[in-house]
Amino acid sequence: MRVKSGEFMSWPNVAGAFAVMAIFVLQVMWIPSYAATWDMVDFALGVLHFDMYQMQPHFPGYPYFILGGKVLHLMVGDPVQALTLFNIILYGSAIIPLFLLMKRIVRPAYAGMAAAIVYTSSFTVLMVNQPMSEGAAVGVMWWYIWSLVFANERTHNGFLILPLFLFSLLLGIRLSYLVFGIGILMVLYRKWKEGMVTFLDTFVYLLIAILFQLLWVAGISMSEGGYESFLRLGLSFTNGHFQEWGGTIRASGLSLLDRIVKLIFVNTIWVGGVGESLLLLILMVVGLAAVRKDSHGNRYMTSLMLMLMGSYFLWALFAQNVMKPRHALPLIGIALFLGAGKLLSQRLSRAGFKLVLSFLLLQVYHTSTLLYKHASDVPAVYQMADYLESEGKGKPLVVYTWEESRVLEYLDVPFIHKKVQTYEVFTTDAGYYPERDIYLTDKVVEGFKKQGIQVDGFVKVEKHFHSSELIDPIYHDLTLYKWEKQREEEEG
Repeated sequence: MRVKSGEFMSWPNVAGAFAVMAIFVLQVMWIPSYAATWDMVDFALGVLHFDMYQMQPHFPGYPYFILGGKVLHLMVGDPVQALTLFNIILYGSAIIPLFLLMKRIVRPAYAGMAAAIVYTSSFTVLMVNQPMSEGAAVGVMWWYIWSLVFANERTHNGFLILPLFLFSLLLGIRLSYLVFGIGILMVLYRKWKEGMVTFLDTFVYLLIAILFQLLWVAGISMSEGGYESFLRLGLSFTNGHFQEWGGTIRASGLSLLDRIVKLIFVNTIWVGGVGESLLLLILMVVGLAAVRKDSHGNRYMTSLMLMLMGSYFLWALFAQNVMKPRHALPLIGIALFLGAGKLLSQRLSRAGFKLVLSFLLLQVYHTSTLLYKHASDVPAVYQMADYLESEGKGKPLVVYTWEESRVLEYLDVPFIHKKVQTYEVFTTDAGYYPERDIYLTDKVVEGFKKQGIQVDGFVKVEKHFHSSELIDPIYHDLTLYKWEKQREEEEG
């Protein structure tokens, strides 16, 4: 049944439109210029000079993301801001597929508001305003999901080319969204079951999908010296990711139950769903509790969404770092979509409308405050760099770090800094600087302790640095220690 365009003209949709426009404008106004993590530096350096052997960026190269940053870098001088702006543009375009999907499952008068609830999600918008590939990937993800639904609804099989192409763009931006390929298999299976495609047709479409992926794989391979070189980089990276530093179930010390609790209740609901806002959480729980069981929507689209969410949940649980909530962004977006769709598929009472509107307005306010905080607060690593630079003017120093060294290198600080992971290497290297003050970050000290080295008697706290945990869950708290062992040896 066709819906008349006039049915979309309603106060809820007007409110949704203003909410989206307000957030988009604030995103553009408050673009931060900080590259405060190792990955951010990788991406920023990749815009300036693409070289995967130098981890600029790391495997698999994120070619479409870097390409977007390079194009905007022609107009925006800062590579960090260029990448962030690319995220904002792609995510901003996602309001179109969000609306087109929502109007299939909610009342026309609520479609704009429902799409706005998903779009203005506080944590998602905050992550979009970082020079990381997740922001662009989430934007393309919504276009891809819409293309799956669109292709399924059309009788002409030529429309299947659209999701195959968009899936290539998605993986060329963020390869970890590979599991979303199950959506293509679902559409092909449904059409095969209904007799719309043959087995040979299915094989041809899968071949086309592979060829689309080879567009960016071939480009990256040629830039890095061929397919053999590209595969060598891939094997090296995945070995480290799954065994040492990637935060996967093999690399982390968390039990399976701890990972499940962290992924669902912390990353997806508390951090991702409501941006650590208790009031938003209360409104969300009340709203979902008010959903009538007889509310209904597009069953196929709902089953597709659930399959995509379930597949990514397993991938995030076993192969992603659950200590970083940004890896749960697809779960957050799809969960909000299904929740808003379920609630607004029924006619709201006056009280229900006020509840939903209150949630949307509060979310916009909360998102705005987070965006401002993100743009104005100085990351802890930057604070440490400024402090050490001022200290180094009085007496030369050396600071031993963990991943922070990548950021210090990007900032081109005027003092010596070295990444160190073992106590033996540290003591040997520090011996070369008897006349310099020696500093260590807390990550280095913690690493020594895990190696069985007790260093508490040889270090003293120099200074604490703090920034937002929501923005940077790993390095938001940073303690700088001063090494005292050399001084004690000299006195002895």
